[in-house]
Parts: sequence; C-alpha cells; structure tokens
Amino acid sequence: MRFIKALFLLIAIPAFGIGVANWVLSDVESELAARGLDFATLCRGELVAANPDLDLLCSEVAPVRLLRQASWGSAVVSLGLLLSFLVASRIAGRDRERITRIFPPLMFVSLMVLAVLVLVQGAIFTYGAYLGEIMLIDQAHLVIIGLIALGALVGGFKLIGASFKLAAKQRSMVVGTVLERDRHPQIFGFVDDIAARLGARSPDHIVVGLEPNFYVSSGDMDVLMDERRLTGETLYLSLPLSRIFTREELRGVIGHELGHFRGQDTHFSLKFSPVYAGLSHGIETLSANGGLGALAILPARSVLRYMIEAFHTNVSAIGREREFAADRAATEVAQPVALATALLKVNLYAAAWHNLEAAIVRRMARRQGTRNMSWLFSSIVRYDVNREKIPEVIDDIGAATIAHPTDSHPPTASRIEAMGLAVDDIDHAALLFSEDDNSIDLISEFRELEEKLTELQHRYYMAMGVQVPEEENINYSALLVAAFGAHMVLADGDIVAEEVDEAEAIGMNIVEDFDCIDFREYCHYPEMLPALEDLFEASAQLEPRHRLIIIDYLERIAGSDNEVSPEEAALLEQVRTRFA
Repeated sequence: MRFIKALFLLIAIPAFGIGVANWVLSDVESELAARGLDFATLCRGELVAANPDLDLLCSEVAPVRLLRQASWGSAVVSLGLLLSFLVASRIAGRDRERITRIFPPLMFVSLMVLAVLVLVQGAIFTYGAYLGEIMLIDQAHLVIIGLIALGALVGGFKLIGASFKLAAKQRSMVVGTVLERDRHPQIFGFVDDIAARLGARSPDHIVVGLEPNFYVSSGDMDVLMDERRLTGETLYLSLPLSRIFTREELRGVIGHELGHFRGQDTHFSLKFSPVYAGLSHGIETLSANGGLGALAILPARSVLRYMIEAFHTNVSAIGREREFAADRAATEVAQPVALATALLKVNLYAAAWHNLEAAIVRRMARRQGTRNMSWLFSSIVRYDVNREKIPEVIDDIGAATIAHPTDSHPPTASRIEAMGLAVDDIDHAALLFSEDDNSIDLISEFRELEEKLTELQHRYYMAMGVQVPEEENINYSALLVAAFGAHMVLADGDIVAEEVDEAEAIGMNIVEDFDCIDFREYCHYPEMLPALEDLFEASAQLEPRHRLIIIDYLERIAGSDNEVSPEEAALLEQVRTRFA
C-alpha cells in the first residue's frame, strides 16, 4: 500500500506536466500531423535558420516540449527508484551482511536521486502551473507558484545535505561523563573480565550518566559533561540503575551489551543502524517545511517513508535475532535469572525515574535545586514501591519493550522465555531494592559523579526550555516542616528506612506542599540541613497554628516506631520550649 501511495505521489507531478504540455501543444501538433510533420522534423537546424517565423515558433514550443520530456523522464526515474528499493529489500532478506552491503550505498544514491527529482518536479510543477493559468485565465499567480517552487528548492537541497550526512561518519550525543581507567580500575576490570569470557572486544571507553539505560555504541559520541568526542567503541552505564542492580544483574546486562561487540553485530550496528536512524531523521527534517512549500516535498516524504517500510520487516526480524543472541551471550557470564530480574527492574522502575524528572523540573521552576538525582531515584525505589502491587505491574511488563538508541527490543517476556525462564517464576523479592549486594560500589567516587551529573542535568533541562519565573514561589512553612522532620529522623544518628518512609507519609498528610525531595535530601545530606537555631529564627514569623503543626509532626515521627529515643525526646522538648 505504501508503494502505491509513494508511486502515485511521485508520478502525480510528472502526469500534470505531461497533461499541460500536451494540452498546450495539441492544436499545433494536430495540424502538423495532418501535414505529415512533427516538431522534431520541423525544428531541425537548417530549416529554422532559413525561416525566421519557424524559428520563433520553435523557440516558443521548445520549453513546452522540454516540460513534457522532463515529465516523462521524471516518471520513469520515480518508478525505477521505488522498484530498486522493493527489489533490494527482497534480495537482502534477513541476511545482515547483505543488508549492510546493500542498504547504505543504496540509501545514499537514492537520496541524491530523490533530491534531483524534487528539484526537477518542482520546476515541472512551477512551469506547468504557470502555463496552465496563462492558458485558462490569461494570468498567473506568481507569488503562490513561487512559494511552491521555493519549497521544492529548499527540500531538494535538504535531501542533498541529508545524503552527505549519511555518507559521513555518524555520531551521537550523551549527557554523561567519561570514566578514566586509572581512576576507576574496578569497573574497567569488571567489564574487561566479561569481555574476555565472551571472546568480545572490551570497549574503548566507559561513559556513565543518569539516563536509566545501558547500551553500546560504535560511532563517535559527544559527551556533554567532558566536552569531548569519543571515537571507537563505548559502553554507557546508568548510575541510577547501577544503584538498584546487584553485581550479578549488572554482569548480565553488560554481558548482553558486549554480546553486540562480537561476530557481525558491531559491523551491522556501525554500517546500517546509523543510516536507518538517519533516514528517519531525514523525514523529520523535511516535515519541518510548512506552508505551500510543503506541497512540493510531499512526494519526497512519502518516498522516504516507503524506503523505511521496504526494509522494516527485515530489520525488525534482525533486531529480534540480535537481542536474543546478545541475551544468550549474557547467560555465558551470568545466571539467566539475574538478567531476567534486571530486565524486569528496568521496566518496573521506569515510571519512578520519569516521575522524578517531572518533580525536578517543577522544583527548578520554583528555583529549587536538587543535589543527587541518582540517589533520589534509589530512595524512591526503596521507600515508595508498593510491594503488594508488584505482581500486577509485572503482568503489564511482560509485553513491554525496552527503549534503545538504535532499535526496538523484543517484549521482555519473550526475552525471558528465550532464556528458559518464565516471568511468573521470578521471585518478586529479588526485584526490591537491597543494599547487601549493590553494583554501584564498582564505580569509584560514584556519589561525586552523581552530584556533578545532577548539576549538568539541571543545565540540560534549562537548555531544553524549563522556564524559571522572575519571582520565587516557595512555601517556606512547608520547607521548615521538612527541615524539622529531618532533624528528628537524624536525632538518634541512625537512619531507618521505615522511619524515613513514615515521616514522609506523615508530612504529606499534614502539609499540602510538603516536598519529599527536600526532606530526603536533608536526610541523606545532613550538611545541607539548616542548623536548629537557624530554623528557630526562621520560624519566628510563623503563625501559632503552623508551630503546632511542626510539634505534632515531630511527635508523630518520634512515635512512629513505638519507641522514643532520648535524643528524640530532647529535640521534642527543645522545640516545645522555643515555640511556647
């Protein structure tokens, strides 16, 4: 169906040009035919040179004849372009090597041909519309025709630019930082060991960031935090996910990713995947053209979509095979159940990360910063996950896929079943956060890295358009409640997960704008917590009812574990005395 639509749009303008040319020339050609003549014979050089009137006639009809010839030529090339992709996709089939040899050069040539077609068809439409209006109404809307011509011109040159970009080496951008082997020997040794056991190449670089994802890249990569460009093979590790993965789970995930670095996978990723992704980008680039100019590039957009569809079935099948093969590689270095739980964790806690990002953006709009997004993510996973709802969520996860920069992964349930397991057999307790076996410890100075990346992430959100108001809009009484609550949690010097969870729930219940992020960061970073004397000073202007709320809040926190420690009792008495 996409083939028919693309063909119709590609030959519509040539058909229009042929129709206009035949209409304009029909009377003259009929008269010539009655005399046994045609323009090719009549407009020979020696006849034209001897007859000025004939020279004038031939000069007038020459552009119209060229219009017809160009239209026929454009129609034939259009059909050939579409058929070449149809035939190439059939020849390539699901053979990775054939696709890698056929698709990139075919894509480059096709974009160049399509660019020429856009320019030629723009000229056909422009001249044909001009002639048609002159013949019908004896005038032409030059502005409208000119805008359409301009759209074709812009679209054609965009396609030429896109083709050269595809020919150039592709590169990606990541919000992250590069680890140095001498400063982070433990994680490099961990990855090198996995690569050696797989018989795969160890990556040239390891980049860590806050995006909840793991992947490998064989193209050039621009790393924002370090303002440098990496060449060669790069492994991206997620710090937030490393906080909730066990070492065995991380081993399975890295084994999966390094499985792409052996056999034909790297060659396929390097040669084909960027071109396939670039083709989608080309469609987006052309779609940015609006107004009347968009009419001129409508056929080109349709053809690009057809080109993607022509190889889509093949690529999807290869993508599934690649991921299953990479999963098999992972089971060579880790227990299958470890990779299965890692996959489920990524799906299970994806919403927690997106919710955290939304909360961070809202805080930025109120001029409130955040110290460590990665720790906050693990805190949310630790304290906020409803354990009773995990079976229900797992049922939904089974059919889900995991986002990836270059392709789509098969459904998680299919991947787990391919490893000889079943989603229902996974122990739900293994999906909960645990500090006993945590892979983040493999990365030296991880907390400093997380804090720097959080600062970079804030700047990235700003660059993406987060609007910061001129005047602050902060509920300072809610901040005071959170700060006093953190003092109570920290009073006995022992941060208990259940106490933090209970204190947060109480705060949200009694204060409308209670900010969980402020509260948690105060608990996790006591150095950020204002001193009690500063809090008492800031509370001087509070209304009596707000002071009573703070006292009530602290009493509830202290009694949440049914045992008030001497430190908690002393803090309660101090607050009651100062607020009396």
